[in-house]
Amino acid sequence: MNSILSDSALKFLDLISPEPTEILLEMELLAQERNFPTVGLQAGRAIELITTMSGATRAFEFGSGFGYSAYWIARGLPSDGSVVLTDRDQAELDIARDFLTRANLSDKAIFEIGEARKIFDNYSEQFDLILFDHYNQDYLLDFHAVKHKLLPGGVIIADNAMSGLTVSFEGLISFFDPDSDDPPLNENTMGTANYLLELKKDPSLTTFVIPIGDGLVVSVRT
Repeated sequence: MNSILSDSALKFLDLISPEPTEILLEMELLAQERNFPTVGLQAGRAIELITTMSGATRAFEFGSGFGYSAYWIARGLPSDGSVVLTDRDQAELDIARDFLTRANLSDKAIFEIGEARKIFDNYSEQFDLILFDHYNQDYLLDFHAVKHKLLPGGVIIADNAMSGLTVSFEGLISFFDPDSDDPPLNENTMGTANYLLELKKDPSLTTFVIPIGDGLVVSVRT
């Protein structure tokens, strides 16, 4: 994760934030050892806060890995809330289950292996929080697949809204700048750009990008 914020801003946020739990420190270490992209501490705290403030009780995550973001969502859910974790790799979900069990959060977790969109389609009920943190080129397609099951007042959060392993911030600026003549964007940057453009045009959503971590775009259904 390449943070958008300066080192001094990140240090300030760390200084005023609660100390990470032992489980969270283990997750951070695992991400570093595997060079596995996560939303990071401060974006995670923002996700927990959004989950709590929105009053969400039913959450669905597209792309869970070993459960880093789900950890934050589960912390923000009420005791009777639930988050559906999805991944194509059973080993990742097994690690996620272990982390969430030891964090006393597994009672809120549902583990589903397979392609997230197909899993989502199998659920008849609606959700009040959905997190995209998978393949940026799929964001727009998945948005259209889930929007009809987002409750009024529900929230969609997407990571890598400003940067990421293959998302170019400069490329995103060039996409939205009519005077730009920069070269074509890579697939993930274009995927993010098209998703942001769709959110910008959608009158049923109130959207804002939080410049933390790799950028979180948060949309609320009005």
